Amino acid sequence: MGNEMLSVLGKILIQKYSLSVTDQNNKNYIFINQAMSWSSAQQYCRTNYKDLAMIENQEENMEAQNAKPSSSTVWIGLYREPWTWSDGSLSSFTNWEPSGLNNVNESQHCVTENPQHQWADEFCARGYSRICRFRP
Repeated sequence: MGNEMLSVLGKILIQKYSLSVTDQNNKNYIFINQAMSWSSAQQYCRTNYKDLAMIENQEENMEAQNAKPSSSTVWIGLYREPWTWSDGSLSSFTNWEPSGLNNVNESQHCVTENPQHQWADEFCARGYSRICRFRP
């Protein structure tokens, strides 16, 4: 009975949060299918994992892409002033969509990854799912 209950609980958890985990260079990325603002997503990831996804090279970008459904737009841990990861480190790797840096009304200070796996600046108060990271 214990294994059956764990199996049922696991299915419920996956249906509710659509969790996916991938590992790259000791970073794990997990997709959480629950819309919230960038700052709420950051707080959630910091409370429950480590932080929003920090993608520092193309290999990590591919691993983060594999952690989410291809139809999802998600928050990642990049924000403006200048482009900085949520842990405070500056970004040297980017994957902007062609029109991704338009900063509408000079108010788009957070970054999403779109279904084509390209990045765009976005209004931080909008609600999106997110990719969190844990370790290291």
